[in-house]
Amino acid sequence: MTTINSQEDFLRALSENPEWREAVRAQILGEDLMQLPARFDAFVEQMTEFVAEMKGFVAEQKEINARLAARLDSLDGRTYSLEQNLDRLTVDVAWLKGNAVREMAERDAAVIALEMGLEYVRTITREELYRMALAAAKGEPLSSALRSFRQADLVIEATDGTEAHFIAVEASFVGGAYDVLRAIRSAEMLTEFTGVPARAAIASATIHDAIDHQVTSGAVYWHEIEERELRSE
Repeated sequence: MTTINSQEDFLRALSENPEWREAVRAQILGEDLMQLPARFDAFVEQMTEFVAEMKGFVAEQKEINARLAARLDSLDGRTYSLEQNLDRLTVDVAWLKGNAVREMAERDAAVIALEMGLEYVRTITREELYRMALAAAKGEPLSSALRSFRQADLVIEATDGTEAHFIAVEASFVGGAYDVLRAIRSAEMLTEFTGVPARAAIASATIHDAIDHQVTSGAVYWHEIEERELRSE
């Protein structure tokens, strides 16, 4: 039987009896602290697996980025950084969406006229717009305003049954202040050059809040292109 009369006896007894030592540890530390080493070991094991997975993911992502960059670079034979390629993709996607909306606006020309209370007659060609701009320039180089005019997205000739009208349409995926400005300016120029009344319109899938008042006031007409139609093209 072990006799304990001093601190030294107690410590010697703990060293000689491992089960006593564990019992004392459990009593002093409590269950949560007793489990802490095992929990830490499990955490380290999980982190080791996570780090290994992340290394694999990073390596795979780098390979994907390199392949993407190589394919994009091959389009024009130049080398770009990943950030530059992402910027190019953003611009290209915006261009494609805008171009799709312009094509739908041209397809909907007769509908736009009907929505505005007019009957569609025909779509004015780019050549006709260019000739109007040249005539207005009177032999001088085209001003920026005239260059913008001849590049109008869509100009419709229509009629109210007795009088001819023009509709100047600007098309983009999100209609904004710049589209409104171009449409109104083109409409004003059409009236100035031909004497025919002209109205401004925009065609887009949605519009910026900043131009809500111009749409509701009738300063510009909004022909909505449904996004589902864009996805089905």
